[in-house]
Amino acid sequence: MNSILKNMARVSLFLAISVGAMANLDEGRWVPKNREVLDKVISESKNQGNYAVFDWDYTSIYQDTQENLFRYQIDNLRFAMTPEQFSKAIRKDIPLDNFSDDYKNVKGQAINIEKIGSDLDKDYAFLYKNYIKDKKMSLEKIKKTEQFKDFRGKLAFLYEAIGGSFSHDISYPWVLYLFEGMTVNEVKALAKEANDFGIGNKLDSYVIESSDVLTGKAGKVSHKYKSGLRTQPETANLFRELQANGIKVYIISASLQDIVEVFATDKSYGYNLEDGSVYGMRLEMNGDKYRAEYKAGYPQTQTKGKVEIIETYLKPKHGGKAPILVAGDSSGDANMLTEYKDTKVLLLMKREGKLDDVAKDGRALIQKRNAQTGLLDPKN
Repeated sequence: MNSILKNMARVSLFLAISVGAMANLDEGRWVPKNREVLDKVISESKNQGNYAVFDWDYTSIYQDTQENLFRYQIDNLRFAMTPEQFSKAIRKDIPLDNFSDDYKNVKGQAINIEKIGSDLDKDYAFLYKNYIKDKKMSLEKIKKTEQFKDFRGKLAFLYEAIGGSFSHDISYPWVLYLFEGMTVNEVKALAKEANDFGIGNKLDSYVIESSDVLTGKAGKVSHKYKSGLRTQPETANLFRELQANGIKVYIISASLQDIVEVFATDKSYGYNLEDGSVYGMRLEMNGDKYRAEYKAGYPQTQTKGKVEIIETYLKPKHGGKAPILVAGDSSGDANMLTEYKDTKVLLLMKREGKLDDVAKDGRALIQKRNAQTGLLDPKN
């Protein structure tokens, strides 16, 4: 009897080592059903050369790292462009048409890139001469000038107006062009600063207005923005559990690749992905400095471009397989969420009014979050 029990123990140990224990996600704040399904998919798909694909902004984190960085860059005047380079960058590929009706000035008058661009040119020339280039004034002092107030209000507004008026292939790369003249290391350091600021900042909304004095050609503008960033411990744990079971995790993001890499790989944020796991927007380079030009021959990593990344870069690494899990939150992720019949789970980090059609797919898991805290909502 003892020998039989010993043999059974050896067999059990062998099976545990060779097959591995069942996946066991932390309970966290997952909707219980979602955690159960994710555990099951990991257990069924482990150690078979599979992989999972996640969006980053509003999916793997709460809120948007690129937008948080953009406004941090403005508030701290972290630019390396000459006035001539700035003038060219803000106009790059932008149609001359008036912005949509949602993006008029406070008097209800139409605005276009030439009107607001003219005002920004004047503001930036002043800021470049007195702070960006020569630091003739302190940051604290220059922030009190009308030129800074106008610049801050109008550049932030311009980003929103472009996104709300023109196609994704125009609006998504535009914000990246403002890194022209900066090195990769400078932008990564700036991203770390901005991430830390955003994580420490309240989740809220606030209004930025341009100058009442320097109204210029565009007039005074005003717009509401979101503040704050939050990490998602449950998502970080999901990454770890997937990879511990031989399922590679990739990020495909419409933010600049180098920026997302900071968030996804720096251990201070807890996601701990390996180098080479992130695919995002890329720019042409002058040596180690960014140019205001999108990378030739490389897909824009939004909408259909996310599928192109999977087809070109990921499937060849995994024997032509489709991802077993795809996670997203918005229309920019819809193509990769719906492209592959072999994908087992569509993890929707649901936001109101987004991906409602995809949510009807039988493979969809709906996971909502608390807008006040950024935490997952276990009750949905």
